[in-house]
Amino acid sequence: MLSFRIKALIILLVFSVQGADAQRSKVDSLSQLLREGTSQDTVRLKTLNELAYTYYSIDPKSGVDTSQEAIDLGLQLRNHEGTATAYAYRGHNYSALGMDSLALDSYDQAMKIREENNDLKGVARLIYNKGLVYFNESDYARANDNNRKAYEVFEKAKDSFLMAKMLNSIGINHMYLSQYPEAIKSYLDAKRIYEDLGLTEDRQYASILSNIGLLYARLAKFKEAETYQKQALLFFEKSDFQEGVANALTNLGRVYNDTGNPEKAIDSYKKAYDIMESNTNERGMASALTNMGIAYSEMGKYAKAVPYFKQTQKIYEKLKNSNNLAIVHRYLGDCYFLGSEKKLALAEENYETSFEYAKEAESINLQFNALEQLASLQSETGNYKQAFKNKTEAVVLRDSFASVEKKEEIALLEADYEYEKEKSILLATHEKEQAISNAEMERQKLMITGLSLGAFLIVVFSVVAFQLYKKRERVLSEKKISEFKTKVAETELKALRSQMNPHFIFNAMNSISDYMAKNDLETANTFLVKFSKLIRAILESSEKKWIPLEEDLELTELYVQIEGLRLKDKFEHSIKVSKDVDMENTMVPPLILQPFIENSIWHGISKKETKGHIDISVKIENQLLVCTVDDDGVGRKTNGATKKGKTSMGLKITKNRLDIINQLKKENASIQMIDKEEGLRVELKLPLELQF
Repeated sequence: MLSFRIKALIILLVFSVQGADAQRSKVDSLSQLLREGTSQDTVRLKTLNELAYTYYSIDPKSGVDTSQEAIDLGLQLRNHEGTATAYAYRGHNYSALGMDSLALDSYDQAMKIREENNDLKGVARLIYNKGLVYFNESDYARANDNNRKAYEVFEKAKDSFLMAKMLNSIGINHMYLSQYPEAIKSYLDAKRIYEDLGLTEDRQYASILSNIGLLYARLAKFKEAETYQKQALLFFEKSDFQEGVANALTNLGRVYNDTGNPEKAIDSYKKAYDIMESNTNERGMASALTNMGIAYSEMGKYAKAVPYFKQTQKIYEKLKNSNNLAIVHRYLGDCYFLGSEKKLALAEENYETSFEYAKEAESINLQFNALEQLASLQSETGNYKQAFKNKTEAVVLRDSFASVEKKEEIALLEADYEYEKEKSILLATHEKEQAISNAEMERQKLMITGLSLGAFLIVVFSVVAFQLYKKRERVLSEKKISEFKTKVAETELKALRSQMNPHFIFNAMNSISDYMAKNDLETANTFLVKFSKLIRAILESSEKKWIPLEEDLELTELYVQIEGLRLKDKFEHSIKVSKDVDMENTMVPPLILQPFIENSIWHGISKKETKGHIDISVKIENQLLVCTVDDDGVGRKTNGATKKGKTSMGLKITKNRLDIINQLKKENASIQMIDKEEGLRVELKLPLELQF
């Protein structure tokens, strides 16, 4: 969805008109000053520059002409600072018109003057402005290189305000590169600086809030995203900042679209287009049109959506914006693939073009979207081999930006920010109280004796020591909780990895390839369908700690069928559930039996010369759910596992999962492995967990 991709300028009419009126009023005032004063002096140069900057957000064409007049006057007066400023403002206006090469040339002219005059902070500001141009061209890595260079200059100058501004921009580029932990860290660092400086009413602080909202929308945390956008909108409205109001309302529109209210979103986009058109803001117009096209396509009105994407495609090609071109081509592909008049060849061409643009923009998220849609189309047209290849690559890409590790890293960064914020507040409160106490003691110094003063100080220090002691105890307690949560997260991740065993995946792929090579397409297709269903189900259930027993047994059945195909039906199996077990209501950890079934197949049955049997049963006993995996394979004694004292990775992970369940549920879950004369019996006891 566009909410994850385009930083557009969309604004409700009532707010935008007010902002535009304020800017035009300023233009009228400055123009009047220029008419009244005809002297070619520094006052006129300063007025021209201020007017050029004001034009930047409402009439950039006039801004270019005004800044050129300022450049000519600055050169005539040999006013280096005024001339450099005029070049910089000309760059701003060219950028607003989408003329990026002319904008970069103007910034270089300004940098040359400021370097000659050793204005390092001025040079850093221009480096940052060049970074914005690269951002508009979807060259996010290069944009971030510029932002970091500027940040280093501001850090040396100890200019916290500009450091925070750079951190905000660095976060934006990280977000568009799907580097979410790095993005949230940059945003929170910038937010903390503004809060420490007491600048929470500044428009840049509101911009940070809006960007955090964008990131939460990408993470599908829509409630948090909406809260941050509304906070930002309130700030922008108070300061009558047109561009900020537009961004916040655009982002809110995306949240509305993502949460199933496209009509409300489209209404905002239409109003935005009229405003952008009146201000000759080509990027904003393209953004509004693309937003509307996406909303219509997600409503199923594909024929109505196509003209919007065709129009914005031309604009983004002119602007060389590969990120937005990737989005446009992906949705054009959807229109041709999912519309009533299917044009599958055209759809495939657009998906492939989208993938190429996404690679150029280095957007992992957009590459995943293009490959996933391409795999769906190829599967429908019978190109299963290519569909499987693209689907597998898409899953790898998604894991790279939506993994458990990244979610945990983001959560830890958020927790660290809250802790530092609380510590800052406590420190400020303590310093304030200490200052008041010192002032009071100074006033009464002549009235009290040394003994009373000493007693007073002892009391104060005792209170502070007690508070520090309590705080230390709380921190230690939080650390223990954090360590336990980390263990839970690591165990869940290992459990997922064991379910997604690379050997299993690659062996399954080789089996499919083998069937295809033998021209047994029916079996290959059956294998591919079952394997795809299993992979999808594992990914969907991996984020859940408990799932219904019925759903888990369906996954288990699918897994056993796939292994059966691989072993050419070398074994038979059965799954029996006691009548007193409510399969829909009983909850179990996802795929808890899978490691034991895998061991039965590959360490027991596969080494047996004759056909084997695996029996899986579930019953209730003493308020515990007893799950059994019983095989007639070669057993542990024959394969040497008991002699060597080996413990499989799957068994270790399962024991860790049971330890966590026992700690959380205060229960006594357990595993018992019973060697038989022929084969092995595994008995797993879980707490009886009911959904209702």
